[in-house]
Amino acid sequence: MRTIRGIAASRGVAIGPAFHFRRADLSFERCTVEDPAAEWARFQAALETAREQLADVYAKAEAESGAEQAAIFQAHALMLEDPELLEAVRTAIEEQCINAEAALSDAAEMYVQMLEALDDEYLSARAADVRDVATRVLRILLGVAESPTANLTVPSIILARDLTPSDTVLLDKSLVLGFCTAEGGATSHTAILARGLGLPAIVGAGPDILEIPDSAMLVLDGSDGTLLV
Repeated sequence: MRTIRGIAASRGVAIGPAFHFRRADLSFERCTVEDPAAEWARFQAALETAREQLADVYAKAEAESGAEQAAIFQAHALMLEDPELLEAVRTAIEEQCINAEAALSDAAEMYVQMLEALDDEYLSARAADVRDVATRVLRILLGVAESPTANLTVPSIILARDLTPSDTVLLDKSLVLGFCTAEGGATSHTAILARGLGLPAIVGAGPDILEIPDSAMLVLDGSDGTLLV
């Protein structure tokens, strides 16, 4: 067996087959709109749906990992009300006459780049939260279901480039033994949620994990950050 080393994120040992977490395609066509007011209304409707979804996610997180960890999703709900983000989207829709998907993606990416440029590990890690919220709204706008582990039928160790906080809390604990991500850090909300959920986890293990075949047997040690393949 070979050893891949990452960052220990959540204690515990898991042994089981690999399952790759594959996201739905959220690509879209950037286009102009003839009725910016209607497009802004479509975006606002997506925000309302996102608020309802986050209320459900908060309730699930609170039940499974406690109020402290669940508070992450209260912060996500507040991001949906951020006046600067909303103004950036509204301005792009009304002045550039672009579709809501493009306006949201542009505004969110601007925020992500600002956060990632900060010389502060905790604050730069919040970029993942902005991406999580923006992805939720984008998925609603595109009408894409949230089911990246729909084909998971046996208890497995999840491998992913990264997991958002929403991804993490929605994992089915009866089928997920633990997870290992190529990216991320120990201060990310994903790592914090893993600890609250009691899931062994490694983050920042590098791109080699993405080449591991599905169903390959793994030994994941979340205490020392090692993955045996």
